[in-house]
Amino acid sequence: MSYEDGFEALNNGDFPTAAALLEKAANETGYTSDIINHAYTLALYRLSDNNRLADIAFKVARSLCKRDPASAMDYFQRAMVAGLDAERIREIGQLFEEWATTPSAETQRPLPARPVKRVAHVVGCLVPEHPATQYLKMLVTSLRQQGIESSIFTTEWSASWFFNPAGAAQSQSLEIDAEVKIASVDGDFQERATRIAEALRSSGIEIAFFHAGLTEQITTRVASLRPLPLQVNVNHDAEMDADLFDARIHLPEDAMQHTRFSSRAEWIPIVSDIETRLQMNEPVTRQSMGLEAANTVTATFGNLQYIAGRDYMRVVSEILQRFPKHFHLFAGPGNVKVIRSHLHAEGVLPRVRFLGNVGDVAPLLGMVDVYLVPFPSCDPRSILEAMGAGKPVVAQHNSGAGLVGIRELIAPGVGDYIGIADRLLRNASLRVKHGEAVLERFRAEFRPHRLGERYKAFLDSLCKAQN
Repeated sequence: MSYEDGFEALNNGDFPTAAALLEKAANETGYTSDIINHAYTLALYRLSDNNRLADIAFKVARSLCKRDPASAMDYFQRAMVAGLDAERIREIGQLFEEWATTPSAETQRPLPARPVKRVAHVVGCLVPEHPATQYLKMLVTSLRQQGIESSIFTTEWSASWFFNPAGAAQSQSLEIDAEVKIASVDGDFQERATRIAEALRSSGIEIAFFHAGLTEQITTRVASLRPLPLQVNVNHDAEMDADLFDARIHLPEDAMQHTRFSSRAEWIPIVSDIETRLQMNEPVTRQSMGLEAANTVTATFGNLQYIAGRDYMRVVSEILQRFPKHFHLFAGPGNVKVIRSHLHAEGVLPRVRFLGNVGDVAPLLGMVDVYLVPFPSCDPRSILEAMGAGKPVVAQHNSGAGLVGIRELIAPGVGDYIGIADRLLRNASLRVKHGEAVLERFRAEFRPHRLGERYKAFLDSLCKAQN
């Protein structure tokens, strides 16, 4: 059998055969054939063989760095999406540091000592349901309230065969308080990045916020071309691991402790429009969910990968065992198999509801008594949604505690966590007291207008330091 048989197997959907034949062909050609490398990594992607995909894509990318940087970026992207390890991700970041353009006289000029009136936001794409898009909508509206206009430049980083076989821009039209420039997807990664950098240079804007991590290779390349005098990386969930920025903003509360870079950094917590959404949505009732027998209900929202940890599942099981008429709701994407298995073994599965990936949890919050934050990882947006609905929130000290901010609701250990939840579920007046406290904190710190205020203060101090 030859590599043509591998292509045929790939086209016919026989991915195991395709991967085996194309691996042999790749070895025989020393990974020098673009068409074989392309097909082999695609077969691994279709198989969800992420370990091999990360290894092979990284190997191909390294071989291409000198003769074809654009294709190298493509393969680096494949490797990182497959879950490349941190050590090799740092190698990629260092490569972009080597590729970085020396700032021109124009981009080196000091910023004027006057209030910032316009900024750029560089983002991968604009898709309404993406959390980053929702964040950006709130941010640009809040900045406008502070007298700062925004222009958004997308990079369409995923518009390539690996993520988007049609090769079309992923961004969709949406109502947003900003000028939007959707990038062309014509050309290779280098050509696309160069066009975006040129558009930024010609915009007359002096400050750009890059809302992306290193996985977005086109976005990273734009940053390395240094199109504007002041560049800031906004870390939504993964810091861009390359020294290409004058400053960094971190949305995760613990990210400040893990950054390797010495440039100016600040934690600006996320905000939520949950109050508006609560007014716009009809609440779901316990009766409509078949929970008439429930005395109390707790909930946990977000990706189920945050929830499947042994210690957190022990918490949920213990609470359900202590309260025979208590129910718990899970809402979010992910595989429920491990969670269901644990709850079944503990005899509490009948009082747990898995609601799947819910577009908006606002209608569910009315029937919830207490929100339980998973650990060691959590979804901060879900915490704020519960706080904004006036629901007491129980958190571990290292998982969402900075958002909750109320000592009586933050547990140093698993036993303490169960104890806090137990007291809240037994005492309705205590739930009301702490529900009012979290709502007061939410209204003071996490309403959408706080984003603009915090970004403006950050910009003012940054510009002052540059002069």
